[in-house]
Amino acid sequence: MKALRRLLTVLSLLLLSAVGFVWLNRSVRVDMAGYVPADSLVYIEFNSLTDLAKTIEQNETWKSVATAIGSDSKLIDPFWITMARTGVAPVRSVAFARAQMAVVLVGVNSIQEGDTLKIRPEVALVVETHTANWRIRSSAIEAVKTLSNYAYGQSNCSERTAEAYFVECSSSTTGRKLVGAIDGTVVIVANSDNAVRACLDVRSGFRPSLRTDVELARVRDQVRADGALSFGYVSSANVAKIFSWAAPLLMGKAPGDTQLEELLARSAGKILKAIAWTSRASSGTVEDRYLFTLDADVLQRLQPAFTTTSVSTDEIWKYVPATVEQLTFYEFNDALAALTAMNSAVASKLDAVSSIMFSSLLRSSLSVYGIDKPGDILPLLSSPLVTLRAHSTDESSVLLARTIDQNRLRHALQSQVVEGGLQIVDGVNSSDIGNQQFSAVLLDGYVVIGKSESIRSWLDAIRSNEGNARPSRFKQWQPAGGSVTVTYANDQSRVNSFVSAVAAMRGKPLSPEQTTVVADKTKDCSSLTESKLNGSGIERLTRSSFGQLSTLLALVQSDTTQRRR
Repeated sequence: MKALRRLLTVLSLLLLSAVGFVWLNRSVRVDMAGYVPADSLVYIEFNSLTDLAKTIEQNETWKSVATAIGSDSKLIDPFWITMARTGVAPVRSVAFARAQMAVVLVGVNSIQEGDTLKIRPEVALVVETHTANWRIRSSAIEAVKTLSNYAYGQSNCSERTAEAYFVECSSSTTGRKLVGAIDGTVVIVANSDNAVRACLDVRSGFRPSLRTDVELARVRDQVRADGALSFGYVSSANVAKIFSWAAPLLMGKAPGDTQLEELLARSAGKILKAIAWTSRASSGTVEDRYLFTLDADVLQRLQPAFTTTSVSTDEIWKYVPATVEQLTFYEFNDALAALTAMNSAVASKLDAVSSIMFSSLLRSSLSVYGIDKPGDILPLLSSPLVTLRAHSTDESSVLLARTIDQNRLRHALQSQVVEGGLQIVDGVNSSDIGNQQFSAVLLDGYVVIGKSESIRSWLDAIRSNEGNARPSRFKQWQPAGGSVTVTYANDQSRVNSFVSAVAAMRGKPLSPEQTTVVADKTKDCSSLTESKLNGSGIERLTRSSFGQLSTLLALVQSDTTQRRR
């Protein structure tokens, strides 16, 4: 009996020791917003890498491609992930099972190179490994070096110790660099010293963190961020700032006009509020949901712009070529009323000068199709209006719509005064597209209008499949209904980049033969995006194979990899 009691005592002590070890080594989820600067322009968080891996494993496109190239579609082993979470596993497995990540756009630099103004973002990746510094340091250093070699090609790296342990890698050809800092259980990797310093200052308490932003918590609740694969956020102040940089490009102006950017930022701040994004797995695909919150008065005035039509779009597909790269249905009940409502909503919040500028920006969205007098043209078009790009090589899209009165439309088009001229031709068999900048093709109850080179491209494509139904790559998606815009897009390129990046990260880069197989298996990959108005602002839902996760992962795609292909 004494021997049995001793054995039971030993076993109990071992069990208690094991439980104590697991307890002491457990990881507690943190709010990654507390690790990044409060003034970060864009914030994206991923709280579970294992959930991301599971989503990829269960993805129908991934399983199909993996089978085709003879690769294992399984990325993780549930048993070893459980073991890794307890700390009883190699350090890389432990870090992968426990890690939380945040990607932040800290700032944007503009650099003048000759006559070109180049925009260079400062981006930081912050990883809470939940793993002791002594265990994680060597693996983190190696990871930074590997990432630099992958992203920039052969790199020269150096290490130093200061308030954190630093590793800096520079490309031997382009001079671009990657800076890593290991501080406690946290690893920070950025493309500039400033970005790393900003995140370290937050950890030291010298700068406020994004967690202090009260708007962040409200928006998180609105988009139900808990349980999402990822969550993204742009504050109201930074939405206005980013808009002030992007709007001049939409208006055909070069960036860098400080006075114009300040005016746009002030104006946008009165209309646009925070932007949020979540990503979730859904039936073997990924759903990205975006919320663009708006000022309450603007939201109310926009209601007429988001009144939709119930007219069938089936007949329109016969004028959509099988080669189409992207097309959007604008299902306004009244296109002119929608344009007027948007103009009125903006004007209600702005001064006269700013109002005129935004009105000009709205009109420019139609001037790219050769329409300089929307008030004369839009009443003669019946919803839905469709914009489409026939080929990936086309620089611009064309506008397709039903006509209410074709004779009146012809006369109205003839009165348009657009730079470079506008010509009108009849039927898809027209071959006399001249040198005018814009052309309009009048069909049986329809019109197609846009830049002449894009019209030529559309004519060439439509002649080869006139009368066809919806292209096969878009048949997998069915709009939910009630959306003011519905966009179909070819997603093959993004999916290919994602598969290539995942293969490289697994240490098995795709061979040229495998790349060809992947391209064939993904030729019908596409996405569907729907937009509507809700109680907070404009909501957009995108369904695709891998969602924005594929865009983010492909950003680190090696420059040298692209050149080798």
